[in-house]
Amino acid sequence: MSAILSIMDKFWGVTEMMDQKRLATLKEPDAVTRITDLPYLDDGDPMHQLDVYYPDGTTDPLPVIIDVHGGGWMYGDKELNRLYCLTLASRGYTVFNMSYRLVPTVTVNEQLQDVMCALKWIEAHLSDYPCQPDRILLTGDSAGGMLAGFAAALLSSRALRSVFDTVDCSLKLSMLALTSPVAYMDEKGVMGVYTRKMWGDDYRRKPTAPYMNISALLRAGKLPPTFLVTSSGDFMALQQTRRLAHELKGKGVKVDFMEFPTFEGQDLPHVFSVIHPESKAAKLVFDRMLNMFSRVSA
Repeated sequence: MSAILSIMDKFWGVTEMMDQKRLATLKEPDAVTRITDLPYLDDGDPMHQLDVYYPDGTTDPLPVIIDVHGGGWMYGDKELNRLYCLTLASRGYTVFNMSYRLVPTVTVNEQLQDVMCALKWIEAHLSDYPCQPDRILLTGDSAGGMLAGFAAALLSSRALRSVFDTVDCSLKLSMLALTSPVAYMDEKGVMGVYTRKMWGDDYRRKPTAPYMNISALLRAGKLPPTFLVTSSGDFMALQQTRRLAHELKGKGVKVDFMEFPTFEGQDLPHVFSVIHPESKAAKLVFDRMLNMFSRVSA
């Protein structure tokens, strides 16, 4: 493991302890059916599993939300975003919550391969759950926002799927929602030193090298209507989210950009609506995001 990855591995270890304490204090919503640990690849790897959540007593098909968790590509699994996904399900949605393998065991390209395999599994099993197959929202936060954004572009382009060597999948997205996405992995500076390593030490020689940020993918692919949210305390991705909103609008993508300067006198942290889905600020985000989903998928 390189020095930078070793340092970040320790950082994510501390983050995991903090997340476990946070999750232990939060109450999960009642009356949500949970179907857990479904393998989307039959290889016995627990990181190739997903959960399905929907309101108890559901009989009619519901709009679908698919979530990709964050964690700097090096940390977390579907349990990290369980409360976030359960909260969305409690509002009247069928939610798929996936895990994927982590760096340094794999590269970010292999993580994208995992996400695309999960999407292909979901496409094949929509009829097994209360799902409206023509109303699908793909979400992701931080590193998961990058993975979700890339996956949305890959779904639109066979050429990109070939470059990234992923499975073919014909899942149709109504909308994309990215919370503080780390969207520019090839940028200069300290962040870029870390994010470029996610592609492997030989990232410059790989066919994916020209496509290390979401907007670059639009040379070959396209994105559905996209919701973006960030906040003044978002030290990791505030500038990246602003830049992405501007560039996507310039490329003709329908974008709704929500930025919180402060909320009730406080700077809201990175991915605040995901880590504290019970908060008042998160509810405002959910209202606006889901209202957009309702409009674009009507």
